[in-house]
Amino acid sequence: MSAQSFSKRTGYLVMGALGLALSVAYLGMSFQLPFGKVDQPGAGLFPVVVGVMLLLASLATVWEGWKMDSAALVEVPVGTDRKRLLSLIALLFGYFLLMPWLGHFITSVLFCALLIRVLSDLSWPRSLVYGVIMSILVYAIFVYLLKVPMPRGELGL
Repeated sequence: MSAQSFSKRTGYLVMGALGLALSVAYLGMSFQLPFGKVDQPGAGLFPVVVGVMLLLASLATVWEGWKMDSAALVEVPVGTDRKRLLSLIALLFGYFLLMPWLGHFITSVLFCALLIRVLSDLSWPRSLVYGVIMSILVYAIFVYLLKVPMPRGELGL
């Protein structure tokens, strides 16, 4: 198979614009969370910081793409690598689409287990166990350490 390629400048501009759109939407949602007080920050502080960082990184990406030579090319993965990349993208979309209905924990377990299966040769039982462990750790960090409420989902899980 021969490798496919596209303009690196176009990639930077498209990804920067996509990042800008996502950061604006993310910031819009994060401003709906409580900020708390100086001595006790609320759940909205961390998402706003992340949104601002994403916005700045996206602006830097657009700026770099704008200055870049349009002759530079980027090779697109082919074969198995392309399949893994597309699987990762599909898993991320599924994760964000299912979270409101299934809640954080179940969606995270599914995402982690499926991602481990896509990226490794581990068995289903091991992938599922690692998915559960990773989801518990993420839940503990966000809920107990950072005090960020995680979605419970329509099923209340």
